[in-house]
Formats: sequence, C-alpha cells, structure tokens
Amino acid sequence: MKMAKRMNHLSQPLRTGLVLFIFLGILPMNLNAQYAPWIGDTLTGAPCEGKGQSYGPFDYTNPRHRGEHLQLVEGAHFMPRVRSLTEDRLDSAVINDIDYTLRAFPNHHDALYAVTRYWFLPDSFKRVRNRMMSTPPECYFQRAIYFKPDDGTVRMLYGLYLHKLNKYNEALEQYDLAEELAPDSAQLLYNIGLLHFEMKQYEKSLEYARKAYALEYPLPGLMNKLKKKGYWK
Repeated sequence: MKMAKRMNHLSQPLRTGLVLFIFLGILPMNLNAQYAPWIGDTLTGAPCEGKGQSYGPFDYTNPRHRGEHLQLVEGAHFMPRVRSLTEDRLDSAVINDIDYTLRAFPNHHDALYAVTRYWFLPDSFKRVRNRMMSTPPECYFQRAIYFKPDDGTVRMLYGLYLHKLNKYNEALEQYDLAEELAPDSAQLLYNIGLLHFEMKQYEKSLEYARKAYALEYPLPGLMNKLKKKGYWK
C-alpha cells in the first residue's frame, strides 16, 4: 500500500512530460533523471533510498541507449572483476560500481543479477572497509520496474531474489508478471517450476518443467527432483 501511494504520487506529474519528450525524440539528461526515482519500501518497511542520478538513466533494452552509453558505463564500472564480484582493490568496492551501473541503467539485467548475488555473500565479506550495501536489492528492482515496467527479465530477476529469500508468494507474483511479458523464456519457466516444487505444488511444477524442457532448457535438476517424487514419468 505504501509503495502504491508513493508511485501514484510520483507518476501523476510525469506522464504528460514523458509523452512529450518521447514524441520529440529528446530525453535531456537532467530532465530524464526524474523518470527513475527511488520508490517503494524495503522488505523491512523503510522507504527506499539511494544515491542521486549522475549519468542517465538509460534503458538497457533500448538499442540506441546501449549503442551510445552502455560501453562507456560498463567500461568504467562493470568490468569483469565487478561482474565476478572480485574484490581486488581497496579503493573501490565492487558494490559501488554495481550501484553506479544501475543508477545509469536501472534495468541493466546483469547488474541486477550481480546486486542480488552480492546481497547473499557472507557478512564477513561485506563488512570489510567500504563494501557494505546501503541500498538493498528490492529497491533497485522497484526502481527498475518503475522505469521500464514491460521488461520481463527485470520481473524474473526480482522473483529470483525473492525466491532465494524464501518469500515464495511474493516471488510467484513477480514470476507470474514476468510470464505475461516473456511467456517463452525457458529460464523463467524453469524457475517457476522450481518454485512450485519448493511450495510442494508438484503438479504445477511438472507443468512448468515440461514447458521449460520443451524449449530445450539444459539443466536436468528440476526433472530429477520430480522423478524422485514420482511425478516425472
């Protein structure tokens, strides 16, 4: 409810301007920044907060934005050491580079997955020097969804994050919304099947497993789980 109120409050004055700028084909950086605000609440109920906009925001799924800006951002902030969460420098923690990448590209799929993986690292790793996260993953996801509501991969990754937290009902909600946007994603269908399995909804799990494997999903894990339960014949 809190998130909905905040989103409604933010969206009312923006819609006309958004249509206008799209019509003109112009998205000035200082004005475009208002379309990727920090919205919603953390899982503990606190308002989502994060650093201000410094570059962008740009749409990760937009070929023009990728061509003009992605290489610049990734080359400086989302290099291989950041993608692999390798902390090999004392002056720059990888979470800071992930954060910059997501502020520039709110729906950057690999960076959203990276911030999720970082969240689940051992606390002992993140307590060193400047490695603590000030903004939890759910805030990045809510910002990305507000910025690009029809990006099914963002919904799937948000579902995966909630799934890993054992928040099964919330994860299923995001997975269902992702399926509406990307019904032929083998990875998504597999994840949904796995979630239903963990919820002990084995018939539903089997349904999604068959869909995923029909699309040539390569990993046999879910099929093996269903075999052990006697559902996969």
